[in-house]
Amino acid sequence: MSQVPTVFARSARRIADAVAVRADPHLLLRTVGLDREAIDDSGLRIPYSDLMMLSEHAARMTKDGAFGIHVGERVKVQSYGIVGYSIVTSSTVEDALRSQARYLPIWTNVGNFKLDVDRRAAHFQWEYSATSLPEPNHDCEQTMATVTQFLRDLTSAEWKLREVWFQHRKPRDTSEHVRIFRSPVHFGMPKNSLLFDSRFLRTPIKSANSYAHRVIAAVAEQLSACPPETQTLSQAALSLIRQGMGSGDFALDDISQRMNLSRRTLQRRLRQESSSHRKLLQQARRDVSRFLLSSTGATTVEVAYALGFSEPTVFYHTFQEWFGVSPQAYRRSIQLH
Repeated sequence: MSQVPTVFARSARRIADAVAVRADPHLLLRTVGLDREAIDDSGLRIPYSDLMMLSEHAARMTKDGAFGIHVGERVKVQSYGIVGYSIVTSSTVEDALRSQARYLPIWTNVGNFKLDVDRRAAHFQWEYSATSLPEPNHDCEQTMATVTQFLRDLTSAEWKLREVWFQHRKPRDTSEHVRIFRSPVHFGMPKNSLLFDSRFLRTPIKSANSYAHRVIAAVAEQLSACPPETQTLSQAALSLIRQGMGSGDFALDDISQRMNLSRRTLQRRLRQESSSHRKLLQQARRDVSRFLLSSTGATTVEVAYALGFSEPTVFYHTFQEWFGVSPQAYRRSIQLH
């Protein structure tokens, strides 16, 4: 199995904070088995697919079709740790973008930035390099909005994008995309890319500090040489099971195929970690059931079948055992708060 893409758990903090204005962030975090303590842990890494799922769930909870770009426009570059500080101490926009592309693997190994420059335009591209990821719409839009906001915060020039490209389909309402990017935004494109005048690359960074940048870059080079912490097989399988809840693709054979392992090999390796597909499925059902009941309009019957229960009555009894109340009572208690 290829390495599972990870990211620092504290990346989920900005999503939880955005949700807190209109919904309960604790319910959101539980859908991927996190809590506030976990996202405040500076060293903890989680599967990147869990972060993507949080964005998609958060958009549904807040009923915000532009959730990703709303989060992205509020992100501060310093929140990305040493990667962020390598950007803010760079001399020019080009140096900053190349630092971001070079040191991104310290933060996450889910994708790559690439800067292409010709005589007329610069293209700063974002590409997901991993398979078995949920639909990345909100995550991708957050990434591109974040880069845009970084450059506006770090330069004194009035930066104007020529165009913004997204690979995913056009959402119903793009008014917030136009407001935030201040340029034409196109969907269904071959790449995710910010297009701008190549002359902007020479623009100085307001916070440039050549000495600090050399020190930060030296540390960043050392960190880049160390691959991100890998997830256990159980954690990777659990993430895939959660993803499959929406489509029903979470049986043992589905997970083993997505992990490029035989059914027997997956079972054996899970046993070595004192786990099993059955245990992970129950954990995923616990996490996702509360989200579906509290933050969607799905009926309890629909929730039961979405979670893979053979009969609604089985789900009712199991939920009662988990939480001490029926699914209907749980939903009513959430609606009262």
